[in-house]
Amino acid sequence: MTTSTASTGSSDTAVGFGFAELAYIIRRFDTDAAGKSAEVLRLQEEVQSDRICVAGGSSLLARGFASVGEDLELEGPAAPTAYALSKADRWTEISLVDDRKTDTVVHVESDKVSLLMQPRTLGTWFIFAQDPDINGADAQLSLIEEHIRNHPEGTAFIRVKSISREDHLLIRPDGSGWAVAKVVDPTADVEETTGLDTAALLASIRQTRGETR
Repeated sequence: MTTSTASTGSSDTAVGFGFAELAYIIRRFDTDAAGKSAEVLRLQEEVQSDRICVAGGSSLLARGFASVGEDLELEGPAAPTAYALSKADRWTEISLVDDRKTDTVVHVESDKVSLLMQPRTLGTWFIFAQDPDINGADAQLSLIEEHIRNHPEGTAFIRVKSISREDHLLIRPDGSGWAVAKVVDPTADVEETTGLDTAALLASIRQTRGETR
């Protein structure tokens, strides 16, 4: 992943988790949000695997991210990660496209903890904590703006999910402004709205996120 998350107000230091560790963390919580997190991270089969989850718990324990009490207690960066994945109310998959590749960031937002997650090789994820003082829409806009600064001909596609709804927005630079399009049917041509300034783009992102302001 070449896009920096520094401008979103996240910590410059990422914490890496393997897929087995995340599967173990998610499996600990019987919530709709945990189930949705497994779906968004494409870990549904892993969460159902006893062997993978035992390996994940063992790995967390060996790394000092868990301790043994009456049960395995999550510690360090595993604790806020677990909170976000088990209590999230919004998941946004952000695809950052240029002429050579597509990078992906998954933005997981809960009431107290929000994470920016970047998939890496062999099913690993690098996780950044988003600054809680920064609005989620602003964080996403900052990420997209930085991508376009690095790749002026690039585009972005956001897929926003909650437990009950999903919405999409295609974003591309349009001269000194922006163009956006709602993607209802991926096989059909999209109708763009062009000439948006940054404030209008932010409003479109917020609308896609289901926010009223």
